[in-house]
Amino acid sequence: MEPILRGHFNKFKQAFEIVSTTASSEEDKKKDAKAFEKFVNYVLLSLDYPDIFTADAELLDFVCIGGGYDTGIDGIGIKVNDRLVRNSDEVSQITQANKKINVEFVFIQSKMQTKFDTSEFTTFGTGVKNFFSDGYLTENSKIKEFRDIKNFIYSDNKIISKLEKNPSIYLYYISTGTEPTDENFKRNLKLLKKELTEGGYFFDNVEVNVIGGKQLIKFCRELENKFEVQMNIIDIFPLIVDSKADVKKAYAFTCNASEFLKILEKEDGTLRRSLFNDNVRDYLGANGAVNSEIEKTITDNPEMFLLCNNGVTIVCSDFEQVRDKLVKIENPQIVNGCQTSNSLFNLKDTSNIKKAQLLVRLISTENLSISNKIVRGTNKQNQVLDEAFEATLPFHQETLEPFFLAFENDVKIYYERRAKQYNNDPLINKTQIVNLRILTQAFVGMFLNSPHTSHRHEAKLLEEYAGEKEKRKIFRDDHSPCPYYICTLTWYIFEKYFREEWIDKKYRPYNAHLYLIFKYSVGEFPPKQLIKSRALDAYCDKLLAFLKEPQFKNQIGKVLHIFDTTQNLWTESRSRFSIKDNKEFTDLLIQQSCEHFIQNQVPTTEKDAEIVYKGTIFRIKQENGHWYGFIKRGYQYENVYFDNRAYKGDIKELVYNKNVKFEMGNNDRSNFATNVELID
Repeated sequence: MEPILRGHFNKFKQAFEIVSTTASSEEDKKKDAKAFEKFVNYVLLSLDYPDIFTADAELLDFVCIGGGYDTGIDGIGIKVNDRLVRNSDEVSQITQANKKINVEFVFIQSKMQTKFDTSEFTTFGTGVKNFFSDGYLTENSKIKEFRDIKNFIYSDNKIISKLEKNPSIYLYYISTGTEPTDENFKRNLKLLKKELTEGGYFFDNVEVNVIGGKQLIKFCRELENKFEVQMNIIDIFPLIVDSKADVKKAYAFTCNASEFLKILEKEDGTLRRSLFNDNVRDYLGANGAVNSEIEKTITDNPEMFLLCNNGVTIVCSDFEQVRDKLVKIENPQIVNGCQTSNSLFNLKDTSNIKKAQLLVRLISTENLSISNKIVRGTNKQNQVLDEAFEATLPFHQETLEPFFLAFENDVKIYYERRAKQYNNDPLINKTQIVNLRILTQAFVGMFLNSPHTSHRHEAKLLEEYAGEKEKRKIFRDDHSPCPYYICTLTWYIFEKYFREEWIDKKYRPYNAHLYLIFKYSVGEFPPKQLIKSRALDAYCDKLLAFLKEPQFKNQIGKVLHIFDTTQNLWTESRSRFSIKDNKEFTDLLIQQSCEHFIQNQVPTTEKDAEIVYKGTIFRIKQENGHWYGFIKRGYQYENVYFDNRAYKGDIKELVYNKNVKFEMGNNDRSNFATNVELID
């Protein structure tokens, strides 16, 4: 096997913990060949949705059907509206959720050898034709499962009535060598395509592909978003960038929209969806106001598109101007312009696409922090809130999102890192999706012991708890993802109980307080630190056990009892109308929870160090012998109030733009600065 391809293959085996080494070399070859079949199935079926198998190894095993009585087929995929399905129920759910559906059948045969064998290819074709016949050849149980799905699709009246066109079929015959050029093999390929096209199978589209090692490597690079593209441009000019910035090159250029399709379109004519992994939003659909306006401009006034559209911003690893009007881009990521790109792709076959021009800003850098700054800056012009950029940080993208997808539990929770990320997946209930707001509020209330503040807008909570990297208390790079999953699962279970009226609605305003009580109900204090540790894993396992039935149903009565008891104690001397956002009530709640569940033990946690913020003096004003002022923190934050109680030095030193550091206090109305000190 070619060394680069072998590298991708080994990386795949490591990622899926596939061991192909035994005491017998002959056995090793068999296991390696079987692993190669799985590798090829993974690559080819992931091209449309790069993360489809990331948290679903069971689906990967399902599509791998090679073995005894496989009729020459190693992999099968049935796609309904671009989604791989594994049973008729999934087909029905997708059908019910859509007005129109498309069906695709994918068949794969792969050989870990350099030669392309004509007889093996013929056997592969015969197996595919047998699949769409009455089944004269003996098929294994896995193929029969796919046959059942196929039969359901072809026999269900609802599905047939919603078919936009006849199903399409794609065949892939793969080997590690160079694609064959001999006429005999080519004639067999044409014959198979003709038989599938004209043999009464009624496919809308038939494609028979023979793929060698180089093409397979190219597909692997596509999955990792490692590819390069050359495109012709119209005008180009460099952008001036400070030499201190970690940016190799920066340019702006214009090009024909049809030329930009070279970036968007894969070789098989489908959209390269992995281009948008770093985008703040997923595609919001053609019916939205913005996207319908984009497509209307292309359709009605394509010559005005350059003037009416903001263009796209691309971050890439390298960029080269090959010659005057030809550029080469390596590993592009579209960080702003997802809506524009999808709209252009939707209209790629229209005649007016050739008349439209596009503005492209291109930044070459391999620095992740620079890329995130560009994502933030280029999206500022749109109505994207500051808090949306929190979700672009590595902890969300590389830790939380994969963890949520991979976590095995009775209830599946999906972290929607980008707006409408799971909107087009009919198999995911809306109740299973949590976003940054829910995650932030639930974590602050449950694990930061602050249910009295957790109802605030997530932007305010992030400002308070996710400040400077070293000081932040939430979404820290060294945090374990487990508590974040647990708090969202807690949110889900409580919401379910509220929705099904197992919990009286009078408790709903205090749901975060109930999360906090539930945390202590396991009978021990949580670890002081939320970094990855055995102690934290053990504690989360206990919480997870209580979030299952019937344990939770037994526990909820105890949780509500503690809340009622605490509320009664509170109202003996104080008003019951101020408990929701009162820290003293939270303290009493923790005390009662500990006394009841942890046998009167007292928490020994030390007081967390206050977060220190930095800013500059913005304004000082004197009135009636008193003075007050405001500290400017940055364009994305409100100015912070302070007065003589927060600063003990000489007021004359508080000149405009003077650097200061301070801590943050808050009350029911707003935040304010405390312990203000000058910075030299």
